[in-house]
Amino acid sequence: MKAMKGEARSSDFASPAGFGVWAGAPQAAPGQAGSREPTPSGAPRAALPLPDYAAGIVNFRSYGDLLTCLASLSAQRHPPRAVLVVDHDPEPGAAAAVRQAFPGVGWAPQPNRGFAAGANRVLDWAAREHPGVPFALLLNPDVELAPEYAGALLREMQHAPRVALGAGKLLRPDGRTIDTAGIAMSRQRRSRDRGAGRLDRQQYDRCETVFAVSGAALMLRRAALRDLAVGGEVFDEDFFAYREETDLAWRAGLLGWGALYVPEARARHRRRWRPETRRRVEPAVRRHSFKNHYLQLVKNERAGDFVRDLPFILGFELLRLAHFLLRDPAALAGYADALRLLPRALAKRRVIQRRAGALRAASRLEPRGAE
Repeated sequence: MKAMKGEARSSDFASPAGFGVWAGAPQAAPGQAGSREPTPSGAPRAALPLPDYAAGIVNFRSYGDLLTCLASLSAQRHPPRAVLVVDHDPEPGAAAAVRQAFPGVGWAPQPNRGFAAGANRVLDWAAREHPGVPFALLLNPDVELAPEYAGALLREMQHAPRVALGAGKLLRPDGRTIDTAGIAMSRQRRSRDRGAGRLDRQQYDRCETVFAVSGAALMLRRAALRDLAVGGEVFDEDFFAYREETDLAWRAGLLGWGALYVPEARARHRRRWRPETRRRVEPAVRRHSFKNHYLQLVKNERAGDFVRDLPFILGFELLRLAHFLLRDPAALAGYADALRLLPRALAKRRVIQRRAGALRAASRLEPRGAE
């Protein structure tokens, strides 16, 4: 991407207001947690040129955050080939100011149909306008990337051809508290951000595969998207907002693709939704999170796994119901939303499970012991 007016310089990140926390970050010795994994042969990785990527930001009236996000994107040591902002329900004056500051950025205003629809718009644009670019970086506007964020992800993902999704270590605005170090899924089918709210003491400094990674700063391998799309949608637009990344990662795992957490890729995230701030989020938005919990289970759960873990799932669902009855009854309307969307979720499930079954059948036919 060519230099843009208003772009940040790498030196900006050495100040306390920028990314000084990254500048002197200790480097792990080879073989310690946080060092790069060796190739399967044990030989050091070849220094390959980093692949290209296109970047897109899905914005909803967060223009102050958007300026910071675009500045950090333009300061990447491995810059994107092109950038697109999908601007939902734009505010003309504020949008014009951002466009003036970053004239090299593409702009796609549209009605607010949720993060999933905006993300799909970015991916469609990348496929249409930049078909030879192998990766796409999706961002929330409330993310500020360290200068090595994209390069660190691509350096690892280019050596892991079955990894479809990658993200780094996201910290809270103080630069010391972990926001997410990848996402884990429990036997109760409760997803959680690893390390959330804990001080970063390098306890999550190992590059590793995880159940899912955050959608706030997500690198996608475009070659995987044809496998992962259902009904032409990579991100399920019935979700509107929240849990799209766990739904996508769950589906990816069923279809032979992985998610990679890369701690060397760092960013700050001013997350709007946290347990302690949940009640500040509009009830209609909280309903989306509630209903999406069930939609992703319907679409992706395997029958055998569900039966095995049913006691854990039922116990959690009873506790969840009691919590929402007492603390957040407005979100319970999400039950009706999930029920309304159940036929569509079941149709998508049939597509996903059919693909997963074909993959399992093909793997059984492969000669054993073949290199």
